[in-house]
Amino acid sequence: MTTDDPLAALRREIDRLDDAILGLLEERVAAARGIAELKRNEADSRLRLRPAREAAVVERLVAKAGTSPEKLVRQVWREIMACCLDLQVHTHLIFYAEQRPAALTDAMRRRFGCAGKMVVAHSPAEALDYARTEEAVAVIELAPDSGWWTALKDDPKLAIFDCLKDDEGQVIALAIGRIAEEDRRACPQIRILDGEAAPAGEQLAASDGLKLVLL
Repeated sequence: MTTDDPLAALRREIDRLDDAILGLLEERVAAARGIAELKRNEADSRLRLRPAREAAVVERLVAKAGTSPEKLVRQVWREIMACCLDLQVHTHLIFYAEQRPAALTDAMRRRFGCAGKMVVAHSPAEALDYARTEEAVAVIELAPDSGWWTALKDDPKLAIFDCLKDDEGQVIALAIGRIAEEDRRACPQIRILDGEAAPAGEQLAASDGLKLVLL
């Protein structure tokens, strides 16, 4: 026996666990490929991205976690789900950031993982146009005096389904896409209200007599 034996044993145990995790991951990828095959000929004008399903998966696992940090659970499963979604369909992240592109990029990766291709838009309008017609999510920087979001008030296709935050928890961008109504109900409730309406939540921006409110 040497003083290194306990350490070596723990390392062997980690190797064993890594092999087990990889085996389960292979099974999950196979299941995702099966879903992709079933949906191959499915006609749907909405995104394959299902925010409500993703949120339910992550929250269930966070609640079950014991010693694993919440941040680790969220980050690992966000990445797994992003990669499995990419096996079904390639979803692009079309983003526009004029003031804080680095902070927004970090926030996008935390929220959407690293599987989706990131494409820089030259304007908020360009990002929204992609989101209306392609398998794409528009992620657009938001400031209190931003006005681009007013174009979404009566848009029949697009919906704001999430807000992205920086490391300090400040909302810095919105995610917009062709999200199903049932998914919207499980997403953060972000509403565009007339200026005279009394919002019950946090005002994110105001422009042209309208208020953007996180309820």
